[in-house]
Amino acid sequence: MSLLLEKKEYTESYKTEMYFFKDIDYRMIDDFQGSDLSLIEGEKANGYKPLTNTPKVVNTNYLNEQIEVIDTIIQEEYYNNWSRIVGDIVSNYQGISSITNQIGETEREKKKFLIESVQYMGLDLSALQQKRQTLVGLLGGEDRNIALNQLGLLSSGYVYTSIQPVEKALSESMLPYVNTTFLKTAGKVDQESEKVLKVVNNDHIYVAFSMPSDTIVMGEEEVISFKTELMGTADSGINQEYYDFLIKRVDQLYYFPKLRFEYEEKVYSGYFVDVVEEGNQKIIVLMLKDYVNDFAKVVIGKTDVYIQDYSAYEIPKSAVYKKDDETRINTVTKGYFNESLPVVVEKYNGGNAILKTVDNPKLSSGMRISIYP
Repeated sequence: MSLLLEKKEYTESYKTEMYFFKDIDYRMIDDFQGSDLSLIEGEKANGYKPLTNTPKVVNTNYLNEQIEVIDTIIQEEYYNNWSRIVGDIVSNYQGISSITNQIGETEREKKKFLIESVQYMGLDLSALQQKRQTLVGLLGGEDRNIALNQLGLLSSGYVYTSIQPVEKALSESMLPYVNTTFLKTAGKVDQESEKVLKVVNNDHIYVAFSMPSDTIVMGEEEVISFKTELMGTADSGINQEYYDFLIKRVDQLYYFPKLRFEYEEKVYSGYFVDVVEEGNQKIIVLMLKDYVNDFAKVVIGKTDVYIQDYSAYEIPKSAVYKKDDETRINTVTKGYFNESLPVVVEKYNGGNAILKTVDNPKLSSGMRISIYP
């Protein structure tokens, strides 16, 4: 018996929840509504464009709260070990208090401090003091032009009028420090929106999801190899520097493999940039450079990730045999002449063998091979 080879796209998917880590900035403005915007919500703005139809006041209570958050970070020296924020968020959202217990401090105030502190994660003492100075400069309760650069925000991005606490928790600044417990806890963070002027970086979004460490994802070895080549190590201790590097050096990004995923019946792809091992689990990190606007409002989403995704020939297992320690198949020429060819089998799937096209350049669609009952 014989069979014609036919190339097909072979995919294996894994259902998971993706967490979208965005570079976001926000300011609370007095008496601010969507109708005050001078552009359509979700539209891209630059640093100089006035974002409201009239000058407005940056909320003084908000500014003082932010200054207090920075003061607490400095006082408690969180900047020397940002991972403490992760542990404290997990503990507090699982009903356990672990941050400093000041008299009269409520659970709600603790949680608010932790969520608001995320935007400052990764900054050193000097950068924290600089952020504080920017906030102090916005005090005064005076009308001012509402433009990104005049408020000390990102220089460009998609503009929105609300934010959820879970979005603050999933800020890009959190990503280098996350663990699988944090990802599971993130969904417990309050979902209620508050009115703010929010800007989302339009250049990229990082995405993370967890899975069992023994589940093989195509391209894992390449990713670890590239990361080690670029940073000198694949250790997660350099992740903040590493993720910042990838944002700045887009030329390096194109060497990384891509993973495709389905979200709301559309297929997207992202650069596969990191694997963080953690016991019997691992966190996969992607960077999205295309369709950023499609995910600018998505925080956590159910997806199907194509963990195996390649062109292949799928043939009956009976066509494959061993000879001289080599895996081989027989091709059929002119209906009767058999030629033995070595092949690389990617995997066996039930009664079939999967042969990647890239690993078997001597095979081609339309070639006839022998199969045996």
